[in-house]
Formats: sequence, C-alpha cells, structure tokens
Amino acid sequence: LGALRRAIDADDAIAGIASADDVSAGKPAPEPVEHALELAGAPAERAVFVGDTVWDMRAGRRAGVRCVGVLSGGIPRADLQEAGADTVYDDPAHLLASLADSPLA
Repeated sequence: LGALRRAIDADDAIAGIASADDVSAGKPAPEPVEHALELAGAPAERAVFVGDTVWDMRAGRRAGVRCVGVLSGGIPRADLQEAGADTVYDDPAHLLASLADSPLA
C-alpha cells in the first residue's frame, strides 16, 4: 500500500487508509467497505465504491453503496454487472473521461 501511495503521489487527497489487516472479514463481506466509510465519515447512501472484481461489487452492495466496475481486473463486464455494478468502464482512463456522466458525479 505504501508503494502505491508513493507512486500516485496523492497523500494530500487521502483522508484515511484501510487494508485487509483492519477488518476481521475480507471482501465479499461488507466489513472492508463499512470500515472505509467509517474512516471517511461518509454515509453509505452518499458513497460510491470503485472496484474491478465481483468480490468488490458484492462487498459494496452488501455495505449499501453504489458500485462502479472497471475492467482492469480481468473480470468480464457481465460478471461485474451481475455482481452489482451500476455501471462498468473499460479502464480507469474511460472512467475519468466519463466522470461528469458517471455515478461519481
């Protein structure tokens, strides 16, 4: 996690950090998402969870948040949608280019 944070140089935009070590049950249980919501002080109804696996979508749905899938994890679009993705983007660049019309807007 530290290497990723250094690579994207976005610490000033990060309000909290959560990892699998912080919860007793990992995805697809909702606990990781609920923990992140607690750290951010955000209610589930105002949150959007972005992920690239069916486990991400299931965890987000179980935590009561909207879910956005990205096809960077090798999981087919249909599988992400079936697992609960409200919308699916081809890659992070596609999500950024579509941000104004996305569930993140």
